[in-house]
Amino acid sequence: MQRERERDRDGQGQYELLEEIGRGSFGSVRKVVHIPTRTVMVRKEIKYGHMNQKERQQLIAECKILSQLNQENIVKFHSWDFDEQRQVLYLYMEYCSKGDLQKLIAHYKQEHKYMPEQTIWSILAQLLMALYRCHYGEDAAALVTIYDRMRSPSSHPRNVVIHRDLKPGNVFLTSSGDSTSVGLVKLGDFGLAKALENSIQFATTYVGTPYYMSPEVLMDQPYSPLSDVWSLGCIVYEMCTLRPPFQAKNYVELQNKIKRGKLDTELPDYYSNGLASIVKSMIVTDPTQRASTFELLQDIQVRTSRKSLQLEKFERNLLDYEQELRNIEQILEKQASELDQQAEQQNKTTSSSSAATRAYRWHTHYR
Repeated sequence: MQRERERDRDGQGQYELLEEIGRGSFGSVRKVVHIPTRTVMVRKEIKYGHMNQKERQQLIAECKILSQLNQENIVKFHSWDFDEQRQVLYLYMEYCSKGDLQKLIAHYKQEHKYMPEQTIWSILAQLLMALYRCHYGEDAAALVTIYDRMRSPSSHPRNVVIHRDLKPGNVFLTSSGDSTSVGLVKLGDFGLAKALENSIQFATTYVGTPYYMSPEVLMDQPYSPLSDVWSLGCIVYEMCTLRPPFQAKNYVELQNKIKRGKLDTELPDYYSNGLASIVKSMIVTDPTQRASTFELLQDIQVRTSRKSLQLEKFERNLLDYEQELRNIEQILEKQASELDQQAEQQNKTTSSSSAATRAYRWHTHYR
């Protein structure tokens, strides 16, 4: 494929366009390289020419939401730009090289294998930390030990964000890890996200993916961040069973199943009672009885996974630091070698000059 280059609006940065990796009614998604830094990114190209005023406002809101959500388990938003002539908005975001959770689930389904429980806990813990940042407007505090209990967040947090479209295809992977470690997981695609001033407000717009949609959304009732928790429960259930929790032949049947909240099947015996219990605490039809992200983060298995992730991050940082020290050492050794060579060359030049001077003096004296 022939690669193109284009300058952004300020005429300073450059992007090299790579292959297209997705397409929808909104436009397309492609990989790009930011040439000055050689950083691979994802560019979401959104056509806004046919949009009405409300839809354009939603686009502006998405940019604002993305720019505020700076957390390691949320896909990083770099910048935005637009082509006024083509009426296309460009969103530049972090590129997650290992695909998404949907592909990981499909892999285990094709192999006829269960996803390791430790992997599921790790993904759950990371998504909870991403959602905690969205639902409470702050990062979850780091754990010193697994027995630490988080302090209660503000009862009326500001800048609450409801994702509203949690599904495996919107959970991205940045490292393949091994059989028991999936690496760093990131929540992305906030195109349907809704920002609220505080948690008391409720949203009413009917959006999302039907298989993971909460009962209150399906019944067109006001909903809160707890709607995301239902969707997360559906995702965890699918990681365990390799199928969505509610399946039907048509939309009406699916809607009735979700309203009843009765799972088609229980989790396989392969998984622990603790995992089955936490899934049930999320897939609860009454949102007032559904666990919040704060409550879910108190679970001992979630805390254990979080602590393990913290240690893995510490080890990665330590390895990076050691590599940096080795690089510095190599640079210093190279500089020392160059200085030695310069000194040696200077000594040779000085010695040669001294010999010439002595020869000249001897010749002059005895002439």
